[in-house]
Amino acid sequence: MGSWLRSWWFLGGVVLAVVALFGAWLLPRDDVRVRHEAPAGDWAPGEVPVTVSELAWEWTAEEATGVPRLSWLPGGVLVAMEDGVVALDGASGREMWSYLVEGTRVWTDVSPSGNRVHVLFPDQPQERPEGDDRSAEGPNGEDGSEPVPGRRVVLDGETGEVVGDREEELAGDVEELRGVFDIGVATDTGSLRVTPEPQLGAEMRSDADGGVLWRTEELFSCGEAKVGSASTPTVFEDVVVVRAVCGSGEAQVTALDLEEGAQLWSRTGSESEFLAPDGGVRRVGELLAVHEGDTVPSPEGGTRHQERVVLDPANGEILGNGPDLGDDQALVKTLEDGYLVATRGTEERVYDYEKRGFDGETLATTAGEAIHTWAMSVYLLPLEESLVKLEPRSPLTRGTDVVRSGLTVSEWGSGREADEIALPRPLDGGLSTQESSRAHDLLGDDRFLAVPGAVALVERTEGDGAGATVLGFR
Repeated sequence: MGSWLRSWWFLGGVVLAVVALFGAWLLPRDDVRVRHEAPAGDWAPGEVPVTVSELAWEWTAEEATGVPRLSWLPGGVLVAMEDGVVALDGASGREMWSYLVEGTRVWTDVSPSGNRVHVLFPDQPQERPEGDDRSAEGPNGEDGSEPVPGRRVVLDGETGEVVGDREEELAGDVEELRGVFDIGVATDTGSLRVTPEPQLGAEMRSDADGGVLWRTEELFSCGEAKVGSASTPTVFEDVVVVRAVCGSGEAQVTALDLEEGAQLWSRTGSESEFLAPDGGVRRVGELLAVHEGDTVPSPEGGTRHQERVVLDPANGEILGNGPDLGDDQALVKTLEDGYLVATRGTEERVYDYEKRGFDGETLATTAGEAIHTWAMSVYLLPLEESLVKLEPRSPLTRGTDVVRSGLTVSEWGSGREADEIALPRPLDGGLSTQESSRAHDLLGDDRFLAVPGAVALVERTEGDGAGATVLGFR
């Protein structure tokens, strides 16, 4: 009897030790730089707005540097800054939780659903030697530099709780982590990394302990040519799409199931002419938009890419081949449910807008109520009941000394004149550029988007760039 009891005491002690060890591993390691604020109450219920009519809230981080980027969260918006992340309630703009690393630049990524937020940073702040501009470094960091010890923290997007905290080497400076092999991207399943085998592979690692959940090899069939270049994986909730260009110049895309790593489908440039070596792919809601590499003249001057082909990422089926356009029309945005087409009006800088389905049917129009705008193809946000457009310099103040920025809101099919919501401060005049690619870099889809509870906008004002402000409209 005593031996039996001693055995149970021993086993129980082992179990408790393992639990204690595992629990301690999940607890954030002591790091005086880290400021992790717990959730501040419950998220307010909020749906994605169908239209907007007012500025509802304003959030500012006075000491922030750089321009923040925004990501969808289940209850609002995540603000990613150079030193960490802050989760805001979409309905009120209230801070829900935050994870900041004082004095250290971080790399962040968010899963498509917003359920997982990854923060990666070095063990020690990185200081770039004076005069080192990294100009000699290749696109994947091939400069011969040694890996930097770092840490990956995985947070629950709703609660801000740490669900994973592990050591991970960085390929170089955080601000240089742009190469496809440099870093794993965030998914709801774990951290996905492309591996540089001759035909490329992929592996998924657990958020909790970093263990390999699955690994697959030879994503592409380049033959003797091998893979010449690859793009950062395009992640959906259940699928990931990897694009590469073989040494022969042929482009390929391959889709994998995120749960097990099984290949779902693959397309090559020889089979699908729209897969061009100088093209690309982009996530549009739950669909995959493809730009074919070539450019088209822009009514605003210059040229730009168009995303005409749209695929279902789950099976590779072509859902759209682009809208038929007249001489005075242009495709200005590819959407999850179709295309946004602009038609030039009779006056200069005046356009009508139309939403078309992938089948060519008209879904909504501005009903002949033309929109005055400096740039017709950028800063556009189609909502269910209206088209919202940012105007860095309001066309309504043309011919005056007034400098005003605002959102124009045009209800679909109403026939009424567009409403304008004035911004609290004029925006940087550089945002008025007519070059669409430059405008997207300044204020793209990750700085002007609809989230649960609000339309969120990163405010870019004139000045020295100190501080960061996000505006919420509803």
